[in-house]
Amino acid sequence: MAFSDILAQDHITDHFRKTITSNHLSHAYIFTGQDGIGKTLLAKEFSKAIFCSEKEGDSCNLCNNCVRIENSNHPDIHWIEIEEKAKFLKIDSIRDLQQSVTLCPVESNYKLFIIKDTDRMNEEASNCLLKTLEEPPASTIIILIANSLTLVKETIKSRCQIIRFHPIPAHVIEDQLIKRFDADAGKVGWVSRFSSGSLGSAFELLEDNYYEKNRDIVNRIGVSGIDNLLLAEEVIDSYLGSSETLEEKRQALRRILNCILQFYRDVLVVKVRNVYGTGKKASPLFNEDHKDALQRCAGNLTQRQITAIINDILESIKYIDYNLNINLLVENIFTRIAMLNSSERE
Repeated sequence: MAFSDILAQDHITDHFRKTITSNHLSHAYIFTGQDGIGKTLLAKEFSKAIFCSEKEGDSCNLCNNCVRIENSNHPDIHWIEIEEKAKFLKIDSIRDLQQSVTLCPVESNYKLFIIKDTDRMNEEASNCLLKTLEEPPASTIIILIANSLTLVKETIKSRCQIIRFHPIPAHVIEDQLIKRFDADAGKVGWVSRFSSGSLGSAFELLEDNYYEKNRDIVNRIGVSGIDNLLLAEEVIDSYLGSSETLEEKRQALRRILNCILQFYRDVLVVKVRNVYGTGKKASPLFNEDHKDALQRCAGNLTQRQITAIINDILESIKYIDYNLNINLLVENIFTRIAMLNSSERE
């Protein structure tokens, strides 16, 4: 693979081709953007392009350096990432980095450190990293990878060049899924839209058969007069009970809430269509095969009620990463939906 094989990030690959060729590299970068859009992959390709002995500004994938980097055994490239099931990136990992940057490269002009999950460092680890960024050796390049800049200290951000990754367009994701999977066109189309620009998420959704899980969730919430607390218990048992870790539960809950969010987004689209007509550019539905349930909900709810439900779901998604009881969060959102469904129509 080379820069040309990175999907939908031409603004980044063009930039790095020029900076590598002109030798105007920064000492530290932050690669930021949602999970599954190629940040880690580009970090590897960036490494190859710097160390490649055959091509300038890109990688050949054939020379000794490119092959070793692909196999993660080049002595001047160091990957630092969070341990499995750990909540934060360990301070010891950053201290090891702090010690390693003082050493000369083994066989190259640079030493490259790639730190994944930078937005999951605690205060102690962040302060330790900051000391390294304040006085980096000339031969050192540090790449920080973060899904969100919000949790990265301002003092760290100010010492790095920020590289922002774009979501991958749905049609590009759909093309990749068609190439790699033998799947129904309807499932591939739904997954491409539901993955919200993340190719990695799209692979997981298709492999996990999440299209069918979405159908199950939508069938449950689309039933008139359903007991929402009972539904909350069923969701907890069916979709969260098999998760072993808190992070797995959080990820499962995010997807459940996104399924519900897309359902009520469709309800809102149907409501607007019913009132104002479809227009020339009618918004497509995520749940096109559930039109009866969508129409029923659109008829039973006002536009303000639907918007309130959507806002509540979005608020619940924001709280998933807080130290909250996941089961109570599920019960709370279903209770809120039930209250809004039964509130007086305006």
